[in-house]
Amino acid sequence: MRPIAFSIGSLDIYWYGILMASTFVAAYCIVRYLARHHKLNVSVIEDLFFVGAFTGLIGSRVGAILPDLPYYIANPVDIFARGGMASHGAIIAIMIVGHFYVRKHKLNYWQISDLAAPILPVGHIFIRLGNFLSGELYGPPTDLPWGVTFPGMTQAVHPSQLYEVAAALIILPFAWKWAKKPRYHGYAFLRVLFLHSLVRFFLDFIRQHSALYGPFVLTQLIALAICLITLPIIIVLDRRHRNGKTKFPPAASKS
Repeated sequence: MRPIAFSIGSLDIYWYGILMASTFVAAYCIVRYLARHHKLNVSVIEDLFFVGAFTGLIGSRVGAILPDLPYYIANPVDIFARGGMASHGAIIAIMIVGHFYVRKHKLNYWQISDLAAPILPVGHIFIRLGNFLSGELYGPPTDLPWGVTFPGMTQAVHPSQLYEVAAALIILPFAWKWAKKPRYHGYAFLRVLFLHSLVRFFLDFIRQHSALYGPFVLTQLIALAICLITLPIIIVLDRRHRNGKTKFPPAASKS
């Protein structure tokens, strides 16, 4: 594994940065395609994408800080000096800001959220590959044949980053199908958010750990909370849909 992809003079270009940029490009293409597919106002959706992208960066950094908050309170300079991102922080921040954005433009929140469903697995494929190439967020030592020995190590460890990539690759085709033809608004997003959080909860047992809160790390508690919230909502909405009580409102006009 080599975290630096190439250098331009004294400037090092890291794989993580390249893959992060790839995430934004892929997300933009996905949102634009699905907005057109569902005959939504593409200009408004594009504006929401850029607002969401900026918000997600901030939220992901805040999410990375919270598990080690006492350290960052004692060393505030490291908030900017140290790296680290957290996907759940990005998701929660985007959901909050998105709520106010769609209210302003009189859009259906859950209809718009479905556009983001495929972005979750796509983002995790790119970002976890970046983590793998950077030699971070790996699991405990293992004797399994697919164990990986990262630079500076003497023993192979679980490549937990690749486990999450594999899970995202399984989720992605379902996310795409659900986002293109949701049975009701929120159908795709709620399912993908539940699956993503379920995978995160279990994989965090074999990742580098932050401070424990009982038997769990903070990201596991967040993932568990999301699962406990989304699953009952999915069950209720599915039941209402089967009873013919979930109706799509008229679609927004296409730009």
